[in-house]
Amino acid sequence: MAGISSLGAGSGIFSADLVDQLVSAERQPVELRLNRRESEAQTKISAFGALKGALEALQKPLETLSTSDGLKALTANSSNDSVATVNVDPSVASRGSYSVNVTQLAQAQSLASGTFADTDTTTVGTGTLTFTVNGVSTDITVDGSNNTLQGLADSINDSNAGLSAGIVDTGSGFRLVLSSDESGLDNAIQVSVADSDGNNTDASGLSQFAFDGTTSNLTETVAAKDALLEVNGISVSRSSNTIEDVVQGVTFDVKSVGTSTVKVERDPDEVAGRVQEFVDKYNALQDIIDKASGYNADTGVGGILSGDSTIRNIERDLRSALTTVPAGMENSTVRTLADLGIKTEPSTGKLEFDAEVFKEKLEADPEAVTALFSEQNGVDGIAGKIEATIENYLASDGAISGRTKGLNNALDQIQEQRDRLDLRMETYRERLVAQFSAADSLIAQLNSTGNYVSQQLAAIAPQQSSGKQ
Repeated sequence: MAGISSLGAGSGIFSADLVDQLVSAERQPVELRLNRRESEAQTKISAFGALKGALEALQKPLETLSTSDGLKALTANSSNDSVATVNVDPSVASRGSYSVNVTQLAQAQSLASGTFADTDTTTVGTGTLTFTVNGVSTDITVDGSNNTLQGLADSINDSNAGLSAGIVDTGSGFRLVLSSDESGLDNAIQVSVADSDGNNTDASGLSQFAFDGTTSNLTETVAAKDALLEVNGISVSRSSNTIEDVVQGVTFDVKSVGTSTVKVERDPDEVAGRVQEFVDKYNALQDIIDKASGYNADTGVGGILSGDSTIRNIERDLRSALTTVPAGMENSTVRTLADLGIKTEPSTGKLEFDAEVFKEKLEADPEAVTALFSEQNGVDGIAGKIEATIENYLASDGAISGRTKGLNNALDQIQEQRDRLDLRMETYRERLVAQFSAADSLIAQLNSTGNYVSQQLAAIAPQQSSGKQ
């Protein structure tokens, strides 16, 4: 069989270009149909991806609003931040006003040894030091491996005994400084000694570090102190300057001696902001739905998911959840979102939020507002119902996953059809080449025969002319 490159050599009619044109004409309608189906499937997959992303974004504010804590926000302020600052946990705190009078700050104890000539040569003695901090005792053995000032400091710092050790260069020598890790009287340091020289109380050998309430061979440079304050006239003592357990849900951080008034109040703006986030995310979802399934009156063209049952069902279920009246709230002053200033714009399906109306309702009846949104006694509020609806659609076996899987299967089938088309076109090309090669060969033979006949006739013609003369 002649190669495709030699086509037309015999006839000048059949050529490789003609084969390509015929194959292209045969392939084009099928390929255009496959391209159109592939583009449509990919566009639908993208649309469902955008829809899924918008639903996931809506879940976050719903998770907040579906709990009672999400409808509760408190703000705390101190009249004198230089004396005390305040933090509040809205899940357990309540409104209140507190007069805080700080008379003493907590501080950690520091002890200092006598002066040594150097840090790594002069020996400090041998034996055992026992450090007791907040009722916990830690033994440190001092021997030839660590019986210098630096060696002792390193051993203390490695012991996790509730204190740290440092060395201070006074200019005339070196002193070991011990500091409690935590402030307060309970974290004061006691040091008892078992000195290898047999005397545990004198100022030589290891006993020079004794500080046990009876023997004080170390100098207390900073005394351990508790924080002392009055809250609404009630005396309070704590080991730390962070006071967490005096008023439930309220933490005072005392900074200096003095007075301050701390107020814990509701923060309606914070709660309204959470609702606004829900409204914004819901409206963003509506934009995605409208883009995917809406109808453009100017162009007369619908969205890629126009008429899709999944889109219709999502819209229907969300509208149902938005307008529901939670069980037990039929006679409440707040029954629906519309009562809180959250209304649906009929022409767009989007929500409109009147924050001032919401804050008024929240101030007047916070329990009812909370019950409308969040779970109460095992019954979901509106936020919980919407969240459950979204979870159903986003589940691995949900409608969106099912539609996306079906579209991906369609893409796989389209690729299989492309592969079959390639094989069919290759077979078609081979058949054309074979047919054209045969025809080309036949025409070449006919041309050759015609040339021979012409030559014979041309040879006979002169002889006939001579005979006539």
